[in-house]
Amino acid sequence: MNIVWISKITMDTIHKTSRLKMSDALRKRGHNVTLCMIKKFGEEVFSSDEVIYIPTINFPILSGFFYGLIVFFYFPIFLSRKNVDVIIIDCTKVWLPFVMPLKILNIPLILDIRTLPVERDDPFFSKVSIYLSRYIFKVSIYLSRYVVDGITTITPELKTILKDVYNLKNKKVGIWSSGASIEDFNKSDKKNIIRIKSTNHKFTLIYHGGYGPTRGIENLIKAVSELDSSIKNKIRLLIIGMPTNKINDLSKLSEKEGVKEQVNIFPSVEYSKIAQYLRMADVGIFCLSLEYIWWRVSAPLKTLEYLAAEKPIIVTNIPFHRRIFDKGNCGILLESNAPKFIAEGICYMYKNRKHLKKIGREGRKIVEKFYTWDCMAQKFEDFLITLLSGSQNDTDS
Repeated sequence: MNIVWISKITMDTIHKTSRLKMSDALRKRGHNVTLCMIKKFGEEVFSSDEVIYIPTINFPILSGFFYGLIVFFYFPIFLSRKNVDVIIIDCTKVWLPFVMPLKILNIPLILDIRTLPVERDDPFFSKVSIYLSRYIFKVSIYLSRYVVDGITTITPELKTILKDVYNLKNKKVGIWSSGASIEDFNKSDKKNIIRIKSTNHKFTLIYHGGYGPTRGIENLIKAVSELDSSIKNKIRLLIIGMPTNKINDLSKLSEKEGVKEQVNIFPSVEYSKIAQYLRMADVGIFCLSLEYIWWRVSAPLKTLEYLAAEKPIIVTNIPFHRRIFDKGNCGILLESNAPKFIAEGICYMYKNRKHLKKIGREGRKIVEKFYTWDCMAQKFEDFLITLLSGSQNDTDS
């Protein structure tokens, strides 16, 4: 199957992993996948038959409009010269009105919806970007009723919202969630081991990923401060992936809470180095706020990466996490991301540290059986076959 995937991602965005990994997994299953990515002006990239790089301006609002114009004028010409079986459009990154000319090519269009519009930690463009993202999302969803042939999304919960709230009941909807590549986290790869000071700490927790006001990162720091001193002094918390403007704020919070010695904060690192940091940890931790709907409909990638690295997890009770725990004991599921609950989870893990390797192996088995990228690619492949064959059934997997 020849697939073209139109997305507005760059090599330095945290969202690139799922697109790159899924594309590779589909190729390994025998499909030809051409992924469209953004190239910033002046940026050097390696071109290939598998990736198209589209230049755009580096400006929060106008970059999307500029990119959309290129999609509008360039892709109908590009695709008319290729034998393409299906086109995937990234709804959260590409404004659907710009895709309208692709309908003249009579190629099936799939809208991939990974999330709902969310608030951003962007003080200057915050209100404008929030309004525009929600407006663009609603317009794209409305047009999808008439433009796209099918929809893919990330969880059954988001599928329900798309069907009921956004009135897409007549559309075929397939589900592929986040995944993990087991080979990326194999213990046998011990090259370039990273060393961090404070080696006197015996028990290490790790969070890696972006910053957001609903990710509970501040609560992680406060939770360490609530631990009994006999445990607190043996804990180390690694927080990796913080933007420069937040590192200072989080460091001040650590000092205020009296846990500066226990908390290490780092900026973003290359994805290839994440496994090296995970090897230093005893437990992976990701305590989302349960108040926000976009977390309740999400499938966090980092959760699966912790498990793939054989790390027990401390996570909050969103539906995706519940489905993981239904498949086996791989850590602790918290009913709240309040510091008190997180501290209790940390304390439990520390007191049961002799059993963590067994729990970690169970978590890795869950990923191997249900959540590899090949598993996700197979679900996507099944949906594409269903869509192209004209079947009326959803693929609810």
